[in-house]
Amino acid sequence: MRFFISYYSDEEADAEDISNHLVTTFHKYNPEVFMASRWDSIASGDNWENKMIDAVNEAHLLLVLISFDALTRPWINFEIGVAWAKSTPIILVCHKGMDPDALPRPYRSLQSINLNGVTHEVKLKKISDAVSSVLGIEAADSDRIPDLSLYEPVESFFSAHRRWLLRPTAHVNETSAGLFLVGAVRPSQSDRAVLAGLAPEETLFVRLFFGRNPEGKYIHAMVTGDLADFFEHVVRDTRIVAKIRHAAVIKEGEKTTPLLVIDDVKEITSNDEQEQSRDRNVKLIESFCRK
Repeated sequence: MRFFISYYSDEEADAEDISNHLVTTFHKYNPEVFMASRWDSIASGDNWENKMIDAVNEAHLLLVLISFDALTRPWINFEIGVAWAKSTPIILVCHKGMDPDALPRPYRSLQSINLNGVTHEVKLKKISDAVSSVLGIEAADSDRIPDLSLYEPVESFFSAHRRWLLRPTAHVNETSAGLFLVGAVRPSQSDRAVLAGLAPEETLFVRLFFGRNPEGKYIHAMVTGDLADFFEHVVRDTRIVAKIRHAAVIKEGEKTTPLLVIDDVKEITSNDEQEQSRDRNVKLIESFCRK
């Protein structure tokens, strides 16, 4: 299942948020989300324009973040035109004050959803409901989708992390939650652990990839206590929802960087995936015993 999210650069955080939600909610369809800002979507050396057109042509659905500013961006209008010509389903996601009734023609004839004046949770639910309706696919059961309301404050982690990078010293002690894949796990640097108020000998360094893509954008964080026990045994590419805290700031020459600590974590594993994993393990054991 391929999704193409069309947006302009100032709304990248909202697009990342929607991408993570689509990947989690429709995980059984092995979704792929194309976003032009991701280097894993458009690699170095690729023909940018051709890659973009090919991705729209191959998409099963085009989701367009529509605001008053977005309507002035030529590439967004071009991507809609390519999808329209190919009869690819299009959903206009109206936000930031843009009401579906205010859409200019011919966009007013396309399917749209209004995300103005509703909570973050309701926004994501309206998007997944629209996708399910248009494509005729089922969303994951609600009890298998992580409830980010357990990790206040609820916002796009991408947005929070961008803010922390822009002004690290202004946002110490802030927290946010996000969906990640577990990458590298190794001992933490002692000086960084101490600066973040952690015991060096009990602290691990963790690399977490955004969403479910084990390439591209990632963060580095530290973890201690029971959570360190969890990451000590977890395998790479495990899906998790984690609460991240901006614990301190490290200065390296002219560069100032936020130090992040994982305060809570929950593994995301569907019943189907548990059964498949169990079956694989049984077969491996049986194969080993026959040798």
